Amino acid sequence: MIKHATFVAEHVYTLPPVEVFSAWADPVVKARWAGGPTGWSPRLELDFRVDGLERYHGGPPGGPAHTLQARYLDIVASKRIVYSYDVLLDQVRVLASLATVEFARHGPGTRLVHTEQAAFLTGDDTSPFERHMRAALKSLAAELRDPAPLEEEPDGSAWLETEPGGPAAQAAFMEPGGSAAQAALMEPGGSAAQAALMEPGGRAVQVTVAEERS
Repeated sequence: MIKHATFVAEHVYTLPPVEVFSAWADPVVKARWAGGPTGWSPRLELDFRVDGLERYHGGPPGGPAHTLQARYLDIVASKRIVYSYDVLLDQVRVLASLATVEFARHGPGTRLVHTEQAAFLTGDDTSPFERHMRAALKSLAAELRDPAPLEEEPDGSAWLETEPGGPAAQAAFMEPGGSAAQAALMEPGGSAAQAALMEPGGRAVQVTVAEERS
């Protein structure tokens, strides 16, 4: 049976909505806070626009390979992002979800509300998914160097876990302070400009930014 569930995770940041929103829209920044655990060597392709696609591929050295494929359905700058996506472990689709991320002014800062309406196609343990949502908001706060206290987040997180007998994919979400991100920035006409953001002691994240369309 397919397990359906709705999850809501919230976090208050001291920074204004425009700065928090930009961390989702900028592919190099997003790769740092949403790239996954150390050692996964993830690749992120991001075309941040309505009908644009995002594709993430990574995983632990021994597998399984994690692939996330998303389509952006609605974007209002500094206000909301709506997208649908699915997740595959190796070649098995294990999750499909509709996600909404809302950015509301909260005094001088931002209240971010992340809502997921998910269908779990294998197994019915949804707790790792909820931990992952909260860990991602914690990782985003660290990326933003936000001094606000973190809201109740359990120790560690999981990108995805499967039921016994299936491929296990447990991981602690990476804390800030050591990632390297490569970006291929497509210039008009298709030439690539390479950029590398090096931070101490980190892993490499390959990022592809789609050519802006007029």
